[in-house]
Amino acid sequence: MSSHRLLAVLAPVVGLALAGCGVTPPVATATSAAPTATVSSATPTLTPTPTMSSATPTPTPTPDTSVELRGDGVGTLKFGAKQVDVTDLLTARLGEPDESSQGILCELDDSSPWAQTVIYGGLWVQYTAKDQKKKSPRSLSAWGFSLQEKFAAPLKMQDAVPLNLGFAQLKAKYPGGKLENLNLGEGDGGKMFTLPNKIRFIGGNKPDTVSAGQLSICE
Repeated sequence: MSSHRLLAVLAPVVGLALAGCGVTPPVATATSAAPTATVSSATPTLTPTPTMSSATPTPTPTPDTSVELRGDGVGTLKFGAKQVDVTDLLTARLGEPDESSQGILCELDDSSPWAQTVIYGGLWVQYTAKDQKKKSPRSLSAWGFSLQEKFAAPLKMQDAVPLNLGFAQLKAKYPGGKLENLNLGEGDGGKMFTLPNKIRFIGGNKPDTVSAGQLSICE
């Protein structure tokens, strides 16, 4: 290749190189944006503290399973209560009776009514009709307990009357009571002490029975 063609070829390249050397590229200036702090204006939510109740739970009452022997009846039932009501009460608390008998209360008395006596261990309960008919309705008329038997729960005595005192001791403990001589039948003498609450003790030299209600002496 001739020298003038070589120069022609190199001339544009040299021109570009010279042009490149004379251009200064602009310097980019970076602008940093300061971060903006975000301030929360929300009010903090307070969680309520649970309040402990100071109320005392009401205890469940214990059902009464006792049978109180009273001067005016048995348990919550007074003399004159219907036999069916008394039977329901005693069966629920004492179970089925050991024995039962009925008939004219006193064969020696023409006006004596029909009666039934039901026995629960040492306790007997008497129901009496208003006439001598067996099918007539009967009501609670008396109760008695043999002091030779063991007295135990669910039975209890009204006013916690003790059952181990003699007649003189009863008179001393209950000065408002009444001590009297009593004919127990067949010529046998006896005594009866009646407390102010109408419960009475009957026996010979010492009490052998405590009772209340209708006093039935057949002679």
